[in-house]
Amino acid sequence: MPKAVQYKPNSVIYFAGDVDDRVYLLQKGRVALTSTDIETGKQITEYIREGEFFGVKSALGHFPREESIMVISEAICLAFSTQEFEIFVQQNTRIIMKMLKVFSNQLRHIHRQIESMLHSEEQTNPDDGMYSVASCFYNSQQYRAASEVAVRYLRLWPNGKHAMEMKQIAQSGNQGGAGFGERTANERGMPSSGGTRQAAPVGNDPNLALTLAEGLAAQGKWDEAYKQYHSIIEVGDSPVLGKAYAGAGRCLYEQQEHVRCVQLLTAFVSRDPKSLQLAEVLMYMGLCYREMEQQDKAKAFFGKAMSLATPDLAPKVRELYAQCGG
Repeated sequence: MPKAVQYKPNSVIYFAGDVDDRVYLLQKGRVALTSTDIETGKQITEYIREGEFFGVKSALGHFPREESIMVISEAICLAFSTQEFEIFVQQNTRIIMKMLKVFSNQLRHIHRQIESMLHSEEQTNPDDGMYSVASCFYNSQQYRAASEVAVRYLRLWPNGKHAMEMKQIAQSGNQGGAGFGERTANERGMPSSGGTRQAAPVGNDPNLALTLAEGLAAQGKWDEAYKQYHSIIEVGDSPVLGKAYAGAGRCLYEQQEHVRCVQLLTAFVSRDPKSLQLAEVLMYMGLCYREMEQQDKAKAFFGKAMSLATPDLAPKVRELYAQCGG
């Protein structure tokens, strides 16, 4: 028999990449599903309705989860083993037909995405591409790597349209920074998405990464700034870890990734409940809950943030609290 499992708000039923053979049915509450769009690389958030199954494909196919499931409001789910689920659906042909329609629609959507990717006519001129790579390294203060790319460019296109800029970048090699093949694991693990070159995380120097992240955030480049903030989080304990979490939370909020923001910041609050950035972190959690139309939760987070806020942050938090009826 399936087991009824009760989940508290902000808990995670499973993460993408987990291996699990259980199928879930949402009996009561509100649950969010986050996954990655294969075409754009962007995070997609969907909400599961009461009476819907989730985790079916990965459980039956015995492959890792493709999505993360977070509980938004207190929920009760029925957890089926694979065998229990197969027995259940065999006795309910209507459910089988409904699931086949859902899977069929999903396959058609994936097929359209793959077709779009395969037949994309967008092409990058090689010299423009090398200039973008060099600029990326240079902007992230990896001058040696930028210089190496610039030197190669000048050998191939000595009179190219970017030759003047590349000559200047080529002279930056004496400023230090990592060269090719010398990047850290953090940098290798954070590739840029889409066709736009973005600043690569700057390695194991949290202060340097923080400076770059704050500069990108000031320009409204939230996705690039998030990568820099997250590179600090991956390093672990450092004097600027709290600022990195707060900055990463802001980036996710600005990109309307409200569920991911709450997931990230909840982990930080559990890790460091006495952080100097706690008020700011709680404020962004409140903002996310407000956007998810959970005013009571938003008000509670704003109220807690207000009691901890520094003088420069307090007016903004008080205004948010008042907007929630406080």
